[in-house]
Amino acid sequence: MVIRRATGDDADALTDLAHRAKAHWGYPASWMREWDPQLTIIPGYLEAHDVWLAERDGAIVGMCALEDRGARWNLEHVWVEPAVHGARDRPRARDGGARRGAAPASRVVELLADPYASGFTSGSARGVPATCRRRCRARCNRTSPRDSEFDLDV
Repeated sequence: MVIRRATGDDADALTDLAHRAKAHWGYPASWMREWDPQLTIIPGYLEAHDVWLAERDGAIVGMCALEDRGARWNLEHVWVEPAVHGARDRPRARDGGARRGAAPASRVVELLADPYASGFTSGSARGVPATCRRRCRARCNRTSPRDSEFDLDV
């Protein structure tokens, strides 16, 4: 697996990945249409933020972005190709920019996560109160509040 910085030329492929990864969880088509603007990755976004992708055999299988918000960073667009979910060599967000020198000096990273991301949040971040994870899992409308601060293990 190769981890590299995303470029503007990757925008369409990353948009396709974001849509596939989100749709994998069975959301209604009407919700997917509403989320289209948030799932669309444009070249300017890739230039403005620290965006990393994972490639296996020349195909993009994952991505993540760190957005500088001053005192904090936001981890955004954490998408993994559904075919590699659970794979031993799947891409992990912590394998990208944080490991390659783009880690924020403050190390405080916020993540607004889909409830299906509990495997990522419990395995990759420390300091996430269990009450927050339970609250997310219990929400039947599949919306998720801003959970907590994460201390990345870099």
